Amino acid sequence: MPKISRNEDCKCGSSKKYKLCCLRNDEKSKNISVFSEFSSIPDPRDNRGKQYKLIDLLVMVIYGILNGYDDFDNMADFLKQNQSYFKNLLLIKKTPSHDCLSDLFAVINPGKFMEVFVKWIASIVELKTGTIISIDGKAVKSARDKINDGNTPYILSAFMSEIGISIGQVAVEKKSNEIKAIPDLLNILDIRGCYVTIDAIGTQKQ
Repeated sequence: MPKISRNEDCKCGSSKKYKLCCLRNDEKSKNISVFSEFSSIPDPRDNRGKQYKLIDLLVMVIYGILNGYDDFDNMADFLKQNQSYFKNLLLIKKTPSHDCLSDLFAVINPGKFMEVFVKWIASIVELKTGTIISIDGKAVKSARDKINDGNTPYILSAFMSEIGISIGQVAVEKKSNEIKAIPDLLNILDIRGCYVTIDAIGTQKQ
């Protein structure tokens, strides 16, 4: 994007000066590395009643995932506890509820989101030879939401043990189990030279 003077008319067509319109959002996108990566995810939501930009919600979900939260109830609590930080970071009035996050992931493609997430993680975290990746699944008992038709979802996560962050997650399909989800998770990660630990359920020949 060509450089714009603070006092020029904003290029978005609002008829406002740039400093009173899109300047802060442009500065925000420069300061947060995920903006360029995750802007490729299309927004399928209805324009009516939107309270948050898609990229702002995705940034908050990414923070939640990196901090080890697998369900929207706990993720929303985490965001609320750090509300002042996110209000300053993203220029929002308040952090979203678990329903808002659940509604979002009921309509976007979670596979596309995780594909971009893993690509972004790979660009900032180097998986060195000998790195330990821990694969673990759990029932998210507090997340009976619209995505799962009221059923308890199961999430399979890959944690980089050295720094304690999740580097990838996949949902275990209904009427299935971790055995089928393990290859799906491993296929989106670059595990060359790494040690992978897993529960006994993963000791399958395939």
